[in-house]
Amino acid sequence: MRPYRCLELRSYSLRSRRSSPAPPVFFSTAPPCSSPKLCRVPLQLRRVPLQLPPCFDLFVAPPVFRSLFFLAEMDSESLRTMALLEARSEYNEMNEEDVEFDVEEELTETEAEIQTEAEVQTETQATASTQAAKPQRKRRKTSTVWEDFVLVRIEDGTEKAKCNHCGSELVYNSKTHGTNQLKRHLESCSKMPKKVDRPVYDHLVDRAMVTEAIIYHDLPFRYVEFEKVRERDKYLNPECKPICRQTASLDVYRRYEVEKEKLKGLLEKHRGRVCLTADLWVSKPQNTGYICLTVHYIDDDWRLDNKILEFCEMKSPHTGDLIATKIFESLKEWGLEKKIFSITLDNATNNNSMVRILAGKLQMTSGSGGGLLCDGKHIHVRCCAHILNLIVKNGLELANSLLHNIRESVRYVKASPQRKEAFAACVERVGKRRGGAGLSLDVSTRWNSTYDMLVRALKFKEAFASMESYDPNYKTNPSVAEWNRGEKICELLKSFSVITTDFSGSKYPTSNIYFTQVWNIQLLLEKYSTCDDLGVREMARDMQVKFDKYWKEYSLILAMGAVLYPRIKIEMLEASYKELDPSTASLKTEKLKESLSDLYKEYQKLSQTSSSGFSLTPHEIVTESPLEDDYDNDFFELEKSIGGGAGDPKTHLDIYLEEPRLNRRANINLDVLTYWRDNQHRFGDLASMAREILSIPITTVASESAFSVGSRVLTPYRNRLLPKNVQALLCTRNLAAWFC
Repeated sequence: MRPYRCLELRSYSLRSRRSSPAPPVFFSTAPPCSSPKLCRVPLQLRRVPLQLPPCFDLFVAPPVFRSLFFLAEMDSESLRTMALLEARSEYNEMNEEDVEFDVEEELTETEAEIQTEAEVQTETQATASTQAAKPQRKRRKTSTVWEDFVLVRIEDGTEKAKCNHCGSELVYNSKTHGTNQLKRHLESCSKMPKKVDRPVYDHLVDRAMVTEAIIYHDLPFRYVEFEKVRERDKYLNPECKPICRQTASLDVYRRYEVEKEKLKGLLEKHRGRVCLTADLWVSKPQNTGYICLTVHYIDDDWRLDNKILEFCEMKSPHTGDLIATKIFESLKEWGLEKKIFSITLDNATNNNSMVRILAGKLQMTSGSGGGLLCDGKHIHVRCCAHILNLIVKNGLELANSLLHNIRESVRYVKASPQRKEAFAACVERVGKRRGGAGLSLDVSTRWNSTYDMLVRALKFKEAFASMESYDPNYKTNPSVAEWNRGEKICELLKSFSVITTDFSGSKYPTSNIYFTQVWNIQLLLEKYSTCDDLGVREMARDMQVKFDKYWKEYSLILAMGAVLYPRIKIEMLEASYKELDPSTASLKTEKLKESLSDLYKEYQKLSQTSSSGFSLTPHEIVTESPLEDDYDNDFFELEKSIGGGAGDPKTHLDIYLEEPRLNRRANINLDVLTYWRDNQHRFGDLASMAREILSIPITTVASESAFSVGSRVLTPYRNRLLPKNVQALLCTRNLAAWFC
């Protein structure tokens, strides 16, 4: 037997073509089920043939109650059709008239409405189920404090905000605790880096920085046109505007002009005289000659400084006349033709005539303070490093044969990688350490390379002997006598190497160390000229010949620098002369004192001229009282009338020389510039003289270092630079404050 179906009928109003109210229509909203429970799931209406039992009256229905329950064995489609017919019957009874009621039409319209409502309900349920199936997304944290904090879970399961800088953990809950406390913590966090506001892009600042990079790092002008450089600039700042290489070269030259004007103003305010160094250089990539002119001075804070005035093209021929004309024109352009104290040059032949011509032009310079001191007697200073180089080279011409086997042994080891490995094994075999510098071969044009070769080879003389026993092809192992001779030559060259390094300094005064170092060289040569080794003895005597050519008579102006060193003074110089030659010591000392006194008198005249030329300022002229008289004139006349007063005083030079020397051991780290800076008010015009003598460079290293930079700027791949651009690059590199 089929199970009964539980049906619930609900009434819906049907639309009618007439104005009368629509009859209620009953249809089933529950599917067939096997239990008597009430179901509310709507059924789809279909048009099916009506199948009613014979005992069922279709036109019998409750007049008021709108739900009927049937217990019958029939399908849901029949029940719905029956409900429509029942609704028609009820409607007729209520209106008591015959109304044409098209069941088929009304059923079709009703089915459409129900179908639409069912579809809407189905979509709503599907959307709800989809949303329920998706997991809930966490809210994204938008506060800027999370750049400095991170959420961490602690043991009890709660989360805290941990500071990325100091590691502090703070309570955080998005519902109960906001981010205000996190912001307050960042304000007081000691390890929080200070945030700097990024400046707005400025095209002019960008170009200035590119200019500095080109000058500082010796970059080509085409650097600004490199494709990857431009891509990187655009990545860093999309507003970046690229420039071409012509613009870059113009920017460099403009920067040079700016720095040049700054230095002009600085030298114009400089109250004393300046010293110069000059040298010539030929660029191999361009085959072009250049002249470098450098100025040296001690500023008002008693700091030694040097700047490149010119690095310009010098066309051939390089005669003394043309060089003197070029330097004099440059000095006039810089306004220094009346402020020259000395010029340091190497020992080239044309420099002698150049100095003579230049001194004549400077001496004819008219005006207050013009001309040269002592008629240009002390203007020419010879490069001490160049003289040392000539002395050592003269001795090494003989030493080349004495060091033949040592040089050939080094050359044999460095000839192939296999020999280097074999020599390294010999070094370990004799118990020597492999660390440190290895063997090096000397160069004929650099005498200090011979010294380096000897120093390194002497450390491995046992390894060379071991290599001879294992390598039958090695046949130039030096003998014991040759090794001993090498040690003596190395000891001799060591002194020259140390002195050359001291002479080549550019950050400290060197005129005050000239006398003591040259004196040490003379003693050293005398010592080795009586050596028991015949080869070393002959070498030292050859070096003495070259020494006497240049330094038999010590430079007077540089000897004055030693006198102005408070640890030496006249007494030490006189004792040094006696150590070398007692018969001529007093004569040399008197000559030095006379030259020192003559130069000091020149500074006294300059000091008196500047004092007498004192004039009142416009403000003092306006505010001066006509009732005030210069009563000091009477005291000046009275002071002259008595002895020991202003008419016959001791000079500052006398006071300085009479004071005892400073003890060398107690003042081993004495800075001579600091001494004169602290005592400039005591010694007055003598301090001015000391400032200019101590600024004399005794080498041309400053100019030669500029040539070293020039060789990096002018390369075979960059040999078409204009001379003015070469000057702009090298001079700006030296003049700019950010490079110092």
